[in-house]
Amino acid sequence: MGSLYSIIMLILALSLAACGGGGGSAGTVSPAPSGGDESTGSGKAGEDEGGEEASPEPGPEGDFKAAFDGALESSVLQYEITDGSAKKTHSSNELLAYPETAYFHFSDPYMVFELERKGKAKARSELRQYPEWKIADENRMAATVKLEASSLNEYTWMQLHRKEPYSVKPPLRLTWAKAQTLDGKVYQDYLVAVFYHEDSGYHKVPLIPRPDGEMTAELRAYNHQVFIRLNGSLVHVENVAGWSSYHCYFKLGLYTSGSQPAHGQARVGVKQVTFSHDPAL
Repeated sequence: MGSLYSIIMLILALSLAACGGGGGSAGTVSPAPSGGDESTGSGKAGEDEGGEEASPEPGPEGDFKAAFDGALESSVLQYEITDGSAKKTHSSNELLAYPETAYFHFSDPYMVFELERKGKAKARSELRQYPEWKIADENRMAATVKLEASSLNEYTWMQLHRKEPYSVKPPLRLTWAKAQTLDGKVYQDYLVAVFYHEDSGYHKVPLIPRPDGEMTAELRAYNHQVFIRLNGSLVHVENVAGWSSYHCYFKLGLYTSGSQPAHGQARVGVKQVTFSHDPAL
């Protein structure tokens, strides 16, 4: 009886061992991944959570040039050496293709006007805004510019001009002067407004010292007055009722003005420019 009991217990123990009743690895379950393969995410790079492909970030090169399109659409570029050796006008369509020349080119984030004067002949590389307007209405040019010092005596970087079938003096030029004497005082490395009134001649107004970095500038013509604002501050107001018959337009860029022969280079960078008109042109 004892032998039979021993045999039964031995058979029972062997059966339990064969079934794995002690637990072991068969009881460990690895968790299922919650979002697919970690290295691929949803499966396609550049898709958002909804499964649509995200737009690539726009390149900086195209971005900064396109920011000038509004102004370029309503302008031409005038390039000229006044001795007759060079003269070219770039149309709006040409400007919208972002030409690269020695006198006009792009350098992120600037639209650059660059000239060299070699003696008596003057040079210009300027945007000429179209169409013309009257001084009684509200017309505005606003820009962010960087004006560099030069070995020249002066240069012009912004203008309010007039259209006539003959040559005329510009009614207003905003200039940089290396040294300008006004009312017995010398203004060095200074910005000067040069007004021209047909009945009284030139009126020169010292504005501010040339900033080393960028500067905001605004010319606003309204109700027969011109308002000049630099770096957010109104620096001069001029009564221009005598200009009421003029067909006016704005210019921006570089003109190597100055009556005395000079040698040297000048450079103006424009980071932003807008034209606005009320009523619309």
